[in-house]
Amino acid sequence: MEESRSGALGLVEKIRPEHTAVVVVDYQNDFVAPGGALDKVGQRSVELEAIHDAIVEAVGAARSAGARVLFLRSEYSTPEDKFVSEAFFDQALRRFHGLHRSIPICVPGTWGVEFFGEVQPEADDLVVTKHRFGGFQGTDLDLVLRTNRIKTLVFTGGITQVCVESTVREAFFRDYFNVILRDVVAGAPRRWHEHSLAVMDWGFGEVTDLADLRLAWRV
Repeated sequence: MEESRSGALGLVEKIRPEHTAVVVVDYQNDFVAPGGALDKVGQRSVELEAIHDAIVEAVGAARSAGARVLFLRSEYSTPEDKFVSEAFFDQALRRFHGLHRSIPICVPGTWGVEFFGEVQPEADDLVVTKHRFGGFQGTDLDLVLRTNRIKTLVFTGGITQVCVESTVREAFFRDYFNVILRDVVAGAPRRWHEHSLAVMDWGFGEVTDLADLRLAWRV
């Protein structure tokens, strides 16, 4: 666990359970599972599936320590396309082989929008639905966090350089402390994941490991 430098808060102080939430970003079947939407367009990341057990462990550590757990869930495709803009469609055609057009993704009420595997919310957890990469735009995330007196967000899930980084940036601009667990987020290719971690650690939060989280919380 890295020592505090230049008077900055140490990790133990930053992630005191009473003001911290572990955030699970978009760990849903359409992104992670075989047969999901990303798999159908050849964009599924095996790295994302590989962090399943680490997310379960991080969520379990939060519950044991008395921190909150918050799930971010994407919903995109609907029959009337009320959440997907022309710009989204265009980018999907350029980079995702018709995702959103020929292959719907994260359709409300379907298997694809559900959380993957054993990464599941419990009754006391918070769940916020989003329709863009970042978790704050057009959602009640900020209100939910402030109502629950949350000051620090510990990030897990994916994709590192897309929805995780987008939400980390938005959170920092709203004056939250960010902690990103390098071994509990995933993205592909690996160099993009690593570059995103470096950018976030430099400008928007602190990158650390799950082992450091457990040590700080003594769980």
